[in-house]
Amino acid sequence: MNLAALYINPYMSNEAFSKSQLALQRNLVNVSDLVQDNKIQSRRAQKVSTLVSAKIDVWTSYATNLRNRSKSISIDQFRSMLSAVNTDEINRTVLEMETEEQSLLNRRTARVDKDFQRTTWIVIFCITIAFLLFFLSTRILHKQIRLRQKVEKALDEARIKAMEASNLKSSFLANMSHEIRTPLNGIIGMTKLMEQTPLNARQLDYLETIKVSSTSLLSLINEILDLSKIESGKFQLEETNFELSSLIKSAVSIVDYSAKLKNLEIKTEIDPAVPEFLTGDPLRLRQVLLNLINNAIKFSEHGLIKVRITPKGPDANGSLHLLFEIIDQGIGFDAETKNKLFQSFSQGDGSMTRKYGGTGLGLAISKQIVEMMKGTIDVDSVKGIGSRFYFDVNLGLPHTDAEIQRISNLKPVAPLQGHVLIAEDNLVNQKVVSEMLSTMGCTSHVVENGNAAIAALLTDHYDLILMDAQMPVMDGYEATRLIRKGQAGEDNKTIPILATTANAIKGDIELCLEAGMNDYISKPISYNDLAFKIGKWMGRGHHVVNPLNMDNLKQEDKRSGNMLLKEVVEIFNEESPAQIKKMREAIASKEYAKIPPIAHNLKSSAAVLGAMRLKELAERIENLDLKSTNEQQVTLLVDSLDKELSLVQEYLGKHIRKQYPPPPEASP
Repeated sequence: MNLAALYINPYMSNEAFSKSQLALQRNLVNVSDLVQDNKIQSRRAQKVSTLVSAKIDVWTSYATNLRNRSKSISIDQFRSMLSAVNTDEINRTVLEMETEEQSLLNRRTARVDKDFQRTTWIVIFCITIAFLLFFLSTRILHKQIRLRQKVEKALDEARIKAMEASNLKSSFLANMSHEIRTPLNGIIGMTKLMEQTPLNARQLDYLETIKVSSTSLLSLINEILDLSKIESGKFQLEETNFELSSLIKSAVSIVDYSAKLKNLEIKTEIDPAVPEFLTGDPLRLRQVLLNLINNAIKFSEHGLIKVRITPKGPDANGSLHLLFEIIDQGIGFDAETKNKLFQSFSQGDGSMTRKYGGTGLGLAISKQIVEMMKGTIDVDSVKGIGSRFYFDVNLGLPHTDAEIQRISNLKPVAPLQGHVLIAEDNLVNQKVVSEMLSTMGCTSHVVENGNAAIAALLTDHYDLILMDAQMPVMDGYEATRLIRKGQAGEDNKTIPILATTANAIKGDIELCLEAGMNDYISKPISYNDLAFKIGKWMGRGHHVVNPLNMDNLKQEDKRSGNMLLKEVVEIFNEESPAQIKKMREAIASKEYAKIPPIAHNLKSSAAVLGAMRLKELAERIENLDLKSTNEQQVTLLVDSLDKELSLVQEYLGKHIRKQYPPPPEASP
């Protein structure tokens, strides 16, 4: 603060003097406010303010005297009055204040510099730490990435090895299936044939024991193979119409002998509200029932086993939920045992395995089948009282019952007449099948491989071929393909060929159909199944198209005077290849949902013309379970459809040319 700033000119105007006075007082107040946090400086400011106020009073008196032109105060008196107020004291005090403020400023500047240096070091330290952390985290991240890549590589290698092991296991099981089923086919087949020969009571008892033992062995093999199919994703459900009461009767008849040996009674109850005919997979449904009824027999020593079926009601899609219950009065079990029941290779505890035997797979497989049928399976049990196994499944309702004949009312198969070619390399199977055919009324000729089968077709007439899938020199698949291409003569291109194979894993029906076979018979061969399928396909003969359908269309031609048959065939020949092309495009784009509607249209067209195998193939594609079907299976079925369509078109072309010969050329 400068002393000059504290002086006021007494000779200035009144207004200017007042303004200067106010400015001075405002400056003094500002100084006091600025130093109020410092007691020493605050006292100095107060002192300066007091001294300055005294001087202002002197100046004010003198200024008033001058303005009034009064001579009451002379200049000497004014000077004397000013000197009374010590100006040096004011200047000294102001100087002290300025010195103190400068000292404070220096100290603060030094503190700021020190704080700045400290802050700079802290920032540098933090940046260094951050860089080190970034470097370490980056290094750790790179290490983790390399470790993860190494783990992923190891997992990929493990996955590849697991897939290879799974393929080896599947291959082993397929071969094991073939090797075990082949002699088993001989045992079961010969047992069936021996039943039809004169035997005494003792021999019949022995024979019944052989039959039960071989059936049990087959059941164990099937369980192991079914589990392998489920694990490999090759286990599929069929969709066909069946009569429920006959299915239940069939299941009970299989286990009835075992029940009677233990003096157990099996009683069936079907609610009257349950429809007579249903749509689903009757074989797998029967398999679940057999597993549960067999369990009830195995773990019961007395009493009644009840099989009860009741409806749970239809769903929004028109399907029907049925509840199946198998109630026994057996040994029962506790809650801890229940938790293990539906696991693979589990039978509650080791004592059960030792006492009752079995693989422990039946309930695990049953659970898988029930879940594939969109149902659930569970059990209630009280130890020492009995058990109630129950499951519900989702079954369809057939569109019409008119075409379904009651199985229970079927008459015994009439004697068949025909000459059958058996392509089979196993001597036991050759004997079993030929004896079965002889019992049915058919004659047969046996060859040991596909190459010999083609040679036999070129030298003799046959009504049907039973073709083993796995044979030396040439297997059944390759032989069938060559026969369909005409290698065994034009007349045999359409001969019915039924696959016979014990390969339960890789001998899938799609492979047989793709090769050109008409149907599939699994080994061990059932006498009734063989008789039914031979009768079915031998009845159709070598016809690709049912002649009755052609005759009906010809009759319509005559009635209407139009060429209806020709028009229908032309439309069929134009649209069918396009439909198969659309199926292949859907497979390529993995839009499998587009395939069933296309197959439905093709099925309808084939049915009109009487191309029955083409219709059945299209129907199989239409009913595919897209969730459990892989690309290879769909492709094989479409390939089968394409090959059969070629045969149908070839047949129709010959028929149309014969029915509508071209007009003779005009003579020149």
